Amino acid sequence: MTDFRNFFQKSKNLTALGSSYILSNAISAVFWLFLASILDVEQYGELGYLLAIVGTVGAFGLIGSNNTLTVYVAKGVKIQATIFLTTLIAGATLSIGLLIFTQNIFISFYPLALIIFSTVIFDLLGKKAFTDYGKYLVIQRILMVTFALIFLEIWGINGIIFGYTLSLGVFIFLTYKAFQEGKIDFKLLKDRKNFILNSYGTHILEVISVNIDKLIIFPMFGALILGPYQLGFQIFVVLMILPHIVTQYTLPHDATGIKNKSLKKYTMIISGIITGLTVILSPLLIPIIFPKYIESIEVIQIMGFALVPSALTLILTSELLGKENSKSVILGVIVAISTLIIGIMVLGENMGLLGLALSLVIARGLQCITLLILKNKITT
Repeated sequence: MTDFRNFFQKSKNLTALGSSYILSNAISAVFWLFLASILDVEQYGELGYLLAIVGTVGAFGLIGSNNTLTVYVAKGVKIQATIFLTTLIAGATLSIGLLIFTQNIFISFYPLALIIFSTVIFDLLGKKAFTDYGKYLVIQRILMVTFALIFLEIWGINGIIFGYTLSLGVFIFLTYKAFQEGKIDFKLLKDRKNFILNSYGTHILEVISVNIDKLIIFPMFGALILGPYQLGFQIFVVLMILPHIVTQYTLPHDATGIKNKSLKKYTMIISGIITGLTVILSPLLIPIIFPKYIESIEVIQIMGFALVPSALTLILTSELLGKENSKSVILGVIVAISTLIIGIMVLGENMGLLGLALSLVIARGLQCITLLILKNKITT
């Protein structure tokens, strides 16, 4: 009976997390695909470039709070108030700096807003409050679409980013709860500085690994190339929803020694099936849904082969972080970034869009192999 209740509770939590994560990402994905249908290819590429800039800047203000909150809150450490204060100061500083540097008020406060929402959401994840976590994810995406469409009509691409910012920033009212979780005590950070610094470096590198292609492709090849690539990448992000759901569920469990082996195995199997469907269906669906993005068909097919190694990378990352081994994760991300940069410059220059897509696959594959090797060394 006890085993049945535990299984039921796990299924309930995973269902709550999964359904809300799928819904929130579906909203985001449909919105991005809708934008692809109404914006010019060049505008779509430029939007991806601007979001890559503000998203990367925002990562520096989080100070590794995503993994730090998830792991230590799950372990019962009252670290929330200290983390929230530190990241809010960092976010405000970065946003003011971005405003001075860009002179663009529409995009400048995105980093601060991102930090506000991220700290709130990862605090809930660490508490295993999966229902509240999912609820706020969905609300934020609905607000994002609403605000972005309103301000798109007024300020164009800048309005979209301002809508993103507003949808994240409205959750500032929830931060007061964090300051009631415990006292501000910087000794909590000092005692865990190695893990926090490694998590900080890991998160920055992970964000760079997601955005570096856009940051290089735009100035090197232009928005007309980045547009089709961006659509392919957005579809790849949609296809990665399942592995992300699973690893957001498993990280707090890995931190407390619960392995969830069967769940991880089925995640890999399903990722392989999705890869096959991507290769088969892309030539049939893209010309119908996105006639302006015919060049994206082969990009999407090639990127599909990055699904399995990317899913395994997320699973390995969850296991390593659960054991507070963030150094191995950092090394894996460094391998991915280095490979992607070299690939874009070499394969992109010689093979165009196909070379850019292939660079992503090679980078994700080598990252996965690196983590496998490091994990095996630790366990042997």
